[in-house]
Amino acid sequence: MFRKLWSTCLDEFLGFYLLHRFFYFKKHPLIISNAGETSAELYSSDLTTFFSPIPSPAQLDYQPQLKPLSNSVISTAKVEDFQFTSFIQTGFPENDLVKGRHWKSTSVPTEKEGTRQYTIIAVDGIVQLGVRSFNRLAQRLTPFGIDVIMMDSPFNFRRTPNGYRPGQLIAGGNLDHQLTVARQGVLDLWSLILTLQEKGHQIGLVGISHGAWMTLTAALLVEQLNFVMAITPPVDLFHILDEGGAVVNAIRRGVAHEPIDQERLKSLISPLIVSNWEPLLSPASIYLHVADYDRFVPSFRIDKLAEQWRAQSFHHKLGHIEATTGPKVVSRVASNILDFWDVS
Repeated sequence: MFRKLWSTCLDEFLGFYLLHRFFYFKKHPLIISNAGETSAELYSSDLTTFFSPIPSPAQLDYQPQLKPLSNSVISTAKVEDFQFTSFIQTGFPENDLVKGRHWKSTSVPTEKEGTRQYTIIAVDGIVQLGVRSFNRLAQRLTPFGIDVIMMDSPFNFRRTPNGYRPGQLIAGGNLDHQLTVARQGVLDLWSLILTLQEKGHQIGLVGISHGAWMTLTAALLVEQLNFVMAITPPVDLFHILDEGGAVVNAIRRGVAHEPIDQERLKSLISPLIVSNWEPLLSPASIYLHVADYDRFVPSFRIDKLAEQWRAQSFHHKLGHIEATTGPKVVSRVASNILDFWDVS
């Protein structure tokens, strides 16, 4: 009982803090976009049409210095930042240059592993402030010859425009803007996956919260992925408008800017509701991590998706904040990865 009470209070308090100190920072007006008038894909209501055309592999430009600097050194990895031009241009230069960090394993693969290059691509939640979670992941995986790559999602972390806070512009606009940001994030991720697959990498995806939604969506579209591991993914972005916590108020504000019939709204965001579609991966390759006391993302929706897709699910007696920022779930995910590729 105490554990549930603590987790609930932590989610509610930090949810309120994030809403007012990040999403409502400086009381910036909503970004009002009419992208649907020029990009027919945005109003298609169809998964493959919405996320079309298929992006090209990116040209990764590796940088000579880490920005920001990493606080910890991993003896089994060389750490480098990279960037590439986003497939979608939003008019915010900081956002339209995709940023990433690559923990390149320096461990020599064993004979059992052969010459395959195993690589994790990871995406964080809607407010990303650092690299801690993925640094932890790299500490666990790089000793076994597994690379870890973190991609900053649109309007987040190092892609945040000046004068805003990380994640503020993910939800800080009208429906057209929010649809555009969602489309940009998945296409950026798809482009990065294709880049690495073209070089022979075996790719597994790891996502946290909003990033987990992105990775599950990629699993609906991208062929030849090895697996996807999603931590507390918001799997139904229609019902979350009513069921989500305080942070969702920022999304509601943008959606409500131009009143729209509920059935029309449900149709427009259909490509973003992962439970509407079937993944290209086998059920055994989909891992859903559920926080039982989550006040941001309804856990029963994730359970329903696990049943629908026959995916593997793992329950944690934690709230959203603990599950997405603490070491426990990331450690379990690392164990899942080592078991899947049988390299531990």
